[in-house]
Amino acid sequence: MKVNLLCGDRNLPIDLLKRKADELWIGIDRGTLVLIEHNITPEFAVGDFDSINEEEFALIEKRIPINPLNPEKNDTDLALGIEQAVAYSYKDIEIYGATGGRLDHFLGAIQILEKPYYLKQGVSIKLIDECNEIQYLEKGTHHIGRRNDLQYISFVPVTYPTEITLVDFKYELEHEVLIKGTTLTISNELVLEQGIIHIFEGNVLMIRSNDKRTI
Repeated sequence: MKVNLLCGDRNLPIDLLKRKADELWIGIDRGTLVLIEHNITPEFAVGDFDSINEEEFALIEKRIPINPLNPEKNDTDLALGIEQAVAYSYKDIEIYGATGGRLDHFLGAIQILEKPYYLKQGVSIKLIDECNEIQYLEKGTHHIGRRNDLQYISFVPVTYPTEITLVDFKYELEHEVLIKGTTLTISNELVLEQGIIHIFEGNVLMIRSNDKRTI
């Protein structure tokens, strides 16, 4: 099952909540308020809700039951929200509103993509904003299609060494070993409708992006 998580209203794709109004949503902290303001009732909400005032809190309570978390906790609101989503058997998770703010929270969100338990369970998690889509790729073969709204494709090694082959890309690679500090795999493009990524060793973050706000 697929579900979307909304953390806030920063850097959202154009008309996101209008286009996906009929899809399933989970509210993460202030993202819950944003959903309700767009007449979307989330499946549930997770957060300490320290980013909203009493009037906004009351508005949320009129729509869904919420149980605020203790602000002093061992995981972020987003991490706990994803954990609950996975417990409810959601396997395809898209996260919105998690970029453009604090870098520590953004890097924390990146770390969630790498969580071994989710990978073993076959859970697909993507971080998406107005210009970017980030996904974790493990060792193996991956097929991706061309997207006009996300022209550029980059690969950032997460573990070293990483050995990668890129087929039907503008800049093809064959059994390339990526070393620490390299930017070799930044800003590539597909030349055909489909491309193939072979990861023989290591893991990468695949970032699909565009310079313009098109998604």
